[in-house]
Amino acid sequence: MCLAVIAAMAQHTADIEVSYNYRHFHRRGSEQNHQMILLAGTSCSKFYNPVTEYLDSLESTPEGKNTYNQMKMAGFTSGKMKDVPSRSLPMYVFKHKDGDMEVFDGNIASMFRYTEPYEAQVWEIGDSTKNILGYECVMASADYHGRHWTAWFSPDIPIQDGPWKLSGLPGLILEAREDAGQHHFVATGINSTTKQITPNLGADHYEKTDRISMLKTLRKFEDNPEAALGASLGVKIKAKERIEYDKTLDFLEIDYR
Repeated sequence: MCLAVIAAMAQHTADIEVSYNYRHFHRRGSEQNHQMILLAGTSCSKFYNPVTEYLDSLESTPEGKNTYNQMKMAGFTSGKMKDVPSRSLPMYVFKHKDGDMEVFDGNIASMFRYTEPYEAQVWEIGDSTKNILGYECVMASADYHGRHWTAWFSPDIPIQDGPWKLSGLPGLILEAREDAGQHHFVATGINSTTKQITPNLGADHYEKTDRISMLKTLRKFEDNPEAALGASLGVKIKAKERIEYDKTLDFLEIDYR
């Protein structure tokens, strides 16, 4: 079955590769910035964090697992664990525009996967414009899973796709921000490509679930990480100090509440 999935995915070739900066905020209030990549073709696309893909690819073989274990051991003995690559954003979004959308996401304690029907957002196109990376972009807005999004798309790049789950405009989305200012995607580079849209080689590490169940589970972890991590490990972890979180900060999708 795995070979069949890989063979099917390998038939899709991207036409464009877009780098995005994804800025969001940790519940402790600290700003987080992650590089994300969109490989997009006419019928399929893949949005992912390159460090996560590197580690999933590395750990897909016994030799790679051994290499990564050696990296972690070296980081531990030298006191430089921060230099060891980690899955700080274990996100993949595969848009199959003639079928389902496949999503992988999670945190340091739990990683999940689910599918849902591919549905482009219903956008209202405005008359404002702005220049992004030399492309004249048009503003559009839409409501999606509890948030209101404002996006900027380029009609000069006729690919109906964009960062994360966003798509459906008559041109590539180069910037998108939700109204609360907690999540912001902006393109930092665009290239033509013939790269294959390959599957997530670490898919077996992600537990199958549904979207709402995943969000509720991740919220429990965010609200009480010590208890959630202890439950997953079968031990009791006592917090050294009580950390106050900004309860107004939340996930990309907030319709799970």
